[in-house]
Amino acid sequence: MEQKSHRLIQLYIDGWKENNINKIIQPLANNCVIIESHGPTYSNVKEVKQWFSFWKQEKGKVLHWKINSFYFIKKENIAFLEWDFVCNVSNKKHSLFGISIVKFQKNKISFIHEYRMIKNSYKWSASRLNPE
Repeated sequence: MEQKSHRLIQLYIDGWKENNINKIIQPLANNCVIIESHGPTYSNVKEVKQWFSFWKQEKGKVLHWKINSFYFIKKENIAFLEWDFVCNVSNKKHSLFGISIVKFQKNKISFIHEYRMIKNSYKWSASRLNPE
């Protein structure tokens, strides 16, 4: 199931990179839940389609989305992946690093929760607790 899970996630990502709604929804369970890293939650494929329509209306385009690491827990049917992501929405560029928790049911993605770093990583120094 690990390889199948990776393929499902990659299909979902490729769909966003290609602005292809059919690829985006193909790996998703009808009652999937997707929580974006900045809060919006979509509770089924119908809402994902509405999200995509809004995305296209706002001239959304994924410029880069790469999986940096992938971990799978077979017993729980859950994957964790680290990624870096760049998109352009309404002529504004967004770059972020993050992690997703992805759950699977019946060979489909049933749940995605994305988390992102809100500040760039930096080398810690004993003389300085906070970089700002």
